[in-house]
Amino acid sequence: MQKTILLSTAAALLIAGGASAQDSKWHLGAGYTYFDASDVELDVINVRGGYDITEYFGVEGELLVGLEDEDVTIGGVPGDIGLDYGLGIFAKAQYPLAEQVSVYGRLGYAYHELDASIASAQFEDSSDAFAFGGGLEWTVSGPNAVRLDYTRYEYDGDGDADAFSIGYVRRF
Repeated sequence: MQKTILLSTAAALLIAGGASAQDSKWHLGAGYTYFDASDVELDVINVRGGYDITEYFGVEGELLVGLEDEDVTIGGVPGDIGLDYGLGIFAKAQYPLAEQVSVYGRLGYAYHELDASIASAQFEDSSDAFAFGGGLEWTVSGPNAVRLDYTRYEYDGDGDADAFSIGYVRRF
């Protein structure tokens, strides 16, 4: 009898745990970003995670990591420039267009750290940016989705950048 009660309790906890995981508003994803900053084009990996506070509003964090530096020529001198990393925090407004498709807009703050090497001299720079953009998320199967988006980064006195991303999203 005790064994039956114990097994029934364990099964109920597993079912309740599974149901709460399906109802959770958390998401985590990763993907590729094409990053175009003042004629420097970089390949970047993005990792994003967030929480949907309501059906229409959420928050999201972002980590960007550069894949490789781009070769540049400045005043006839060869060099390279790359994104070391970027961090961002966003408010996210979203609207479901259909059961499996939603559109969203993001507004937030980002910090990016760059490195450059010109004529054997090493330089590092960091910039804060006002960031905004939007995109489309398509749920392909259960908690799995594909995401396409655009983000504009406007740096404090250092120009701007455009980022186009495609990624995988897992909701849990």
